[in-house]
Amino acid sequence: MKRSLAVVAVLALVPLGAGPATAAPNIYHVISSTHGGAYVAVEDGCELTEVFLSSSTGMFASQPGPVNKQGLTDVAVRISDTCAEPSAAAAGGGGGIMFEARSMAELVADPRLRNASVSTTMEGTDADGNPVTMELDAAWIGTGELEHTVISNPDHFPEGNVVAVDNNLRRDAVADISVKVAGRSVSGTDPAASLELVKANCVEVARPGVEGFFPCFGFPG
Repeated sequence: MKRSLAVVAVLALVPLGAGPATAAPNIYHVISSTHGGAYVAVEDGCELTEVFLSSSTGMFASQPGPVNKQGLTDVAVRISDTCAEPSAAAAGGGGGIMFEARSMAELVADPRLRNASVSTTMEGTDADGNPVTMELDAAWIGTGELEHTVISNPDHFPEGNVVAVDNNLRRDAVADISVKVAGRSVSGTDPAASLELVKANCVEVARPGVEGFFPCFGFPG
């Protein structure tokens, strides 16, 4: 997906000046997409445990078309021996052990990004592909000012025109995370976490006679 073209502000469609002979536009909306990210590192002697967390919820639609609602939560846990010699770590002795899990769990967030949370049990794998079960509890508390930005990306191609605009909200946050996997338990705080919310749309207008013009996503939305 071309990120600069894939999202356009749902609050305002930008007129493209399409005349009667121009094809009807394809319009795709990110009605609302909220994301929380966090990273935690905990050291216990020579053992370093890192947790990488991404959680989101969103509503998406084309025009005309149904509204699709989707949540997505990804967690990766890496455990490393920080006392291992570099040569041993490179050979796999003392290197990281990785657990990964994904589910459709939705981030539950305040519309003004003052707080958010996700709590779920999901199936995943270890570094060898063996199945594992991961339990996650995470909560974000907004700490910074609410930042608002609007990014517009109009572009013109021989095949047609496209306009993409992001209407973004962002706030710095503190995240508390607790993860249990494969008999291990880790919890910690990320003071540099963040919460983000995007409302957007993307408009494609092909020139007369042009087919297969889909710059928003690279394929029909």
